[in-house]
Amino acid sequence: MPRFAYLIQGADNGRRMSSGIITAGPDPDTADLAAHLVQDNRAGHSYYTGPRTCWIWLHDGQQSLNRLETAPDEAERFDL
Repeated sequence: MPRFAYLIQGADNGRRMSSGIITAGPDPDTADLAAHLVQDNRAGHSYYTGPRTCWIWLHDGQQSLNRLETAPDEAERFDL
């Protein structure tokens, strides 16, 4: 099953809100993954009511997500 890394930022200020790795089922829809991740992020960060940008890319198992501030070039962008 594919593993994806993600980065969620405040769309208006670019501030990092969360990042991590998610395992998806076969033939994942990255737009659905992004919507789910942002929904969870809204629940956990209810103090911020603005729009969010979610970046998703295949995780190779090597990249560290600590202090991740920008997504790699191959990341898909979803504004939610």
